[in-house]
Amino acid sequence: MAVIGLFTGHNTLRRYLYIMGLSNNPVVRKCGTEEETSVHVLCECECQALASLRHAYLGSLFLGPEDIRKLSIGAIRNFATGTGLLYFSNRTGGTKGLS
Repeated sequence: MAVIGLFTGHNTLRRYLYIMGLSNNPVVRKCGTEEETSVHVLCECECQALASLRHAYLGSLFLGPEDIRKLSIGAIRNFATGTGLLYFSNRTGGTKGLS
């Protein structure tokens, strides 16, 4: 499940793909200023697109990591889907690209 990947860091965000040798660039596709990690995307990224999505789905423009614990899994998944930065497994075993 993609939400678990967000919590563990094992996901299709660029930082992890870079560590795995599957990307040559760990920087966020939206802001281009920081490494694309779960914490950066979920909590910190200041780009308009991600901050707006964070506000719409998670209730705040910026969050602390401790705030994530208070959110529903559904809200986090909806935010992750809305970003277009992650790929999710579907029930048939394939992947659904969201970028």
